[in-house]
Amino acid sequence: MGSFDELTPDRLATLVLRHLSDVGKEVAGYDAEALRIDLIDGSEIGLGNVYYDAVRLSGAGRAARIARFLNLVGGDEYVHLLTWEQARPLLRPILRSATYKQAALDDLLHRKPLVTHEAARFVSRPVFPFVDELVAIDQADSRTVINHSILASWPVSADEVFAAARENLEAIAQPHNPRGNAILSRTDHEGSAYLTSWPLAPGWLASFRQRYAGRRPVVFMPDRDTLIVVPDIPHLLARIYRQVEQQYVDARHRLSPQGYTLDEDNTVVPFDRAGRHEQHRTAVRAGYHLAIREYAAQADWLNEALERDLEFTHYSLKMAIVGEVKLAGTDTRPYTYTVWGKGVDYLLPAADYLMFASSDTDNSAVPICTVPLTAALEITGLTPVPGMSPIRFEARFWPDETMLTQLKRASVAL
Repeated sequence: MGSFDELTPDRLATLVLRHLSDVGKEVAGYDAEALRIDLIDGSEIGLGNVYYDAVRLSGAGRAARIARFLNLVGGDEYVHLLTWEQARPLLRPILRSATYKQAALDDLLHRKPLVTHEAARFVSRPVFPFVDELVAIDQADSRTVINHSILASWPVSADEVFAAARENLEAIAQPHNPRGNAILSRTDHEGSAYLTSWPLAPGWLASFRQRYAGRRPVVFMPDRDTLIVVPDIPHLLARIYRQVEQQYVDARHRLSPQGYTLDEDNTVVPFDRAGRHEQHRTAVRAGYHLAIREYAAQADWLNEALERDLEFTHYSLKMAIVGEVKLAGTDTRPYTYTVWGKGVDYLLPAADYLMFASSDTDNSAVPICTVPLTAALEITGLTPVPGMSPIRFEARFWPDETMLTQLKRASVAL
């Protein structure tokens, strides 16, 4: 390993990355700031503990410490050999975007056809729009996101796994200190504190109510390592939304630009779904930005799969145009829409409005009518593609005259 002074985080990372490549582990990237290696399968290997242990050793002691670490992270057995009783206290809930690792997983399954989609798929559930709750096994030097292959080895259901993870979270989520700062802003690059999971702990966000003197607490998680909580004072909230939007855009591991608060039942919900407020439209726009980015990320990997396979293999779907979500309107009345064009098969995203269009002799789109999505779905009978997240609707026909008449009656002027 060289002399004591020669061991640096980057040199350790290079050694680990080389070892992972040798044993066939699929690496998604290395985060030097967080001292963390991300794997395609959702696992995260933290280098901080082993580095700070090894840097205090020399010679054979250092080599042995690193060798033990390489042996641990180089194999899958240590996770799959954990019994439910052993794994249960190590479970932690984590929040990830709805498109988390979708492209990487699709690529992995394409290159390793013996790995089934169902076994490799993460155990997840929607918790907020475009944000899912997953569960990780938290160990000293690594974090493994649970997939259905791991779940199948335990005698419990997915609901029991989520419940155990949230129960463990309650023990580490720190309630608000009424004598501390009114605004909470924390970052944990290593992810060991599970900061952005804290809003899932029962009563955690409500612990801010007393200090905020009747104001609702609003929590932000622009990336998966940053947590911000503020009272819903209008001018303060406007500033924080601007700040968080920029953090979200700049983040390497984006989570959400939206704020989340408590509804009348003390359930954590997006701020734009919690009643009237001066910054309601700001929250709506933040939700739109999240939707647009998530649908764009999904479209990228769907189109890559289509170019590669000429079909959407994992959904057993034939070739189709992957529709876009578009933002329109004004600052005071924004809205989203997507286009269903005549004569083309589509995978349509969810938006506020669905625009039906034909084409002229120059092949330019000619709008026919624009219908609220809920009404358009009711009239056309479109249903979501099973298992696809974010949801899309498979449109492989053009509405007949009866449908078009109903759609035109439901049309709105925007």
